Amino acid sequence: MTALYREQYDRMKRWYDRFVALDQGRPHDVPSDNYLDEIYAFFMNCYHLKDWIKHDGTVVPTAQRAVEPYINSSRPLKLCADICNSLKHLCLTSSRSGESPAFGKKHFGLAVGTAPTTINLKYKVNTTAGPIDAFQLATECRDAWDTFLTTNGLT
Repeated sequence: MTALYREQYDRMKRWYDRFVALDQGRPHDVPSDNYLDEIYAFFMNCYHLKDWIKHDGTVVPTAQRAVEPYINSSRPLKLCADICNSLKHLCLTSSRSGESPAFGKKHFGLAVGTAPTTINLKYKVNTTAGPIDAFQLATECRDAWDTFLTTNGLT
């Protein structure tokens, strides 16, 4: 039986790859709001991997029980949880991180004059501990999940 959580893990990685392209510069071929959607989709799919792990019958119970404490021990994943829940519910009513993460300043870079025109986006996440680059946070979240999966024999 194929592990179902891998579907969500792979989906999260595909959204991360889109974020990489956006961070580094990609063809500007859709309205700018689509790029924000891609960033939001990464954080939502990243956080929801925990639900797939918890509910996948192929995952050993020790890993299923370990996922929530692991998130609570990981600053990047706690921030991700708060970002996801604030996007889902418009505002955050219960915080895992205690840092009130919220998207802040965004900076679009546009390269024109060569074909194709490219765009990149740098987006800040403001926290009570100070701002963090959204792509850096996404990378730390991806790495945290890779560590969890390896530690729990799920790779």
